[in-house]
Order: sequence, then C-alpha cells, then structure tokens
Amino acid sequence: MSEAGTVVADPWSSKIRQHEAVAAADPDLAFDLHVLTGPAELTAHLAPRRDRTVVLRPEISDDTGSAVLVRPGAAPPEPEIRRLWDRGGRIVAHDHVPGTPCFVNGVVLDGVLHLTDVWRCFSLEEGPRSLLTSVVNLAPGSPRERELAHRLSPVVKGVGLASGPVTFEAVTGAGGTVKVVKFAARAAGHPLPHLCSLLGLPDQAAALAGGSRALAGRPTEPGFVADYAFVAREGGRLVRIEGLDKIRALRSYAGDIFLPTPGETITPTTGEGGAGAILLRNQDEEILLADVEFCQQRNREGVFAVAADAGRPLGR
Repeated sequence: MSEAGTVVADPWSSKIRQHEAVAAADPDLAFDLHVLTGPAELTAHLAPRRDRTVVLRPEISDDTGSAVLVRPGAAPPEPEIRRLWDRGGRIVAHDHVPGTPCFVNGVVLDGVLHLTDVWRCFSLEEGPRSLLTSVVNLAPGSPRERELAHRLSPVVKGVGLASGPVTFEAVTGAGGTVKVVKFAARAAGHPLPHLCSLLGLPDQAAALAGGSRALAGRPTEPGFVADYAFVAREGGRLVRIEGLDKIRALRSYAGDIFLPTPGETITPTTGEGGAGAILLRNQDEEILLADVEFCQQRNREGVFAVAADAGRPLGR
C-alpha cells in the first residue's frame, strides 16, 4: 500500500525544507518541528515529553512507514531509532497531533492546484509503529476535499510549482485543522491510481493529459473503495486465516488482492502492505466504513494462525 510512487530528483525531498516552505506559506499548516542531529539531542528532546507521543522521522524518506513513535511512559524503541540514524542525515521530531491521516493527490495546471483524489487512512497502533491498514476515498467535490484544496494551494504557490503532479500527506483534525506531514512534486504510487480507475475517477496522469476538462467530468457519486491489509504479528508457516469466511461475507467485499495460502511462510509485518489484503467496495459510505471497522477488529484479534516450527504450538 505504498504511496511512494516513482522518485525523481526533487529539491524538496528534505522534510526540513518542506517544513520551512509549509510554514512560510501558512504557519497553521506546519507542525512544531524539531531537527535533531545526534542521539544526545534526541535524548534531551524526549526527556520533558514523557507524557505524550513523539513522532520521529528520517529527514529524507519516500515510504509512508518510516515514522517511529515514542509513546507515553514507554522507553524509546532503541533498535528502531538506530535504524533512523542509519538512514543518514538528521531526524525530525514533532509531538503527535490527533486527527485523520490523509493522502491528498492532485495536479497543478497553470499554477493552480486541482485535487484528483483524497484518501483517509486507517491504521493499527503496534508498539513503536502505526501500521497503515486501509485507505478510503473522499467523495469528489465534497466540502472536505474543497477545503483541502483551498488550504494546500498556498504551499504549491510558495514553492513555485507551475505544472505537474503533486502529492501530500496531511493530518486533518477537529475544527478543520490541517497539518502537512510531507509533500512531493510527483504522482502517487500504487495502489491509488488503480483505486481511482475502479471508481471511474481520473488519476493524476489522466488529469494532466485531459486538463481541467477531465477534472470537470469527474463523477460526483462514484461510490467508495478501500484496500484492506491484514498484519502478521508472528512469522512462520501459515496454518489458517481465522474468520476468512466472515471477511469474505462482508457486504463490501469485492475480492482478494493477495492472501497467503496454508503452508506458505509469512513474515511479521513491520511496514506497509501487511501479509494479505482484500478489496472493499460499496456505494454506501456507511456500510463500507463499518466493514473497514470489522476488519480492523479482526486485525486486532489476529487473523493469521502460524506454526513457527515443529516444537512450538500454534499462535497468532
């Protein structure tokens, strides 16, 4: 479920530069970001923040799963933090901001931002990670989409982007607040263009090719679609997928994207994609969201029963 897309030379690849640009365009869009250059600075930064969740990210990354969370009352996850330092450069830190993470994709035509597709993100909190499990589209032309276009337009203008695709990761909160996690002047990655095609919506490539006419022709009620990924907490030989019949009986179930079969070896989920995924689709948003929540609950309980070896009992 990668949002990485094809990476091109991007002068805005540094999250520090991105933060500076976002803050200059609209200070309300920017996190209270701290740049840390070494472990001693990180320790000093975390010391007075033991009562809150702190988000740590590498300065440069293209994947959505790069963040490490230091949770209230928990010791810093040293192995994961070491991997952040190993990626080189600096670490950026900010206090966790409650809200709904979103992928916001669009095109810039003659200096004007037009959104093509917006996806709400659903995740499971697993130790020092927030594992992305699903994305669900916003209805085209919805008030939330229009507000995001309005709020993000100053960023596009501020960095001088005249034409081409652009993608944002943002957090939307109560009262219409918006915070930009990162942005890039490139197209969104798999599976978002495919999900757009299932809805009959022009993705960024189609919008660039067809211009404003393609965007004006978007269906206003295309329904709702989601991919849903199930996480594996243990690796080993798969014995069964718990409750698969109930998952496939959901009103929104539209097919398997990929699922392992008994006898296959699966590995613990630590990043994007999960160990198996299904497609959900429904014209009714409430039904689809209820089915996503059902999958979330199944995911929390564990769906993959594995046998790690002949000497160990089955586990989830």
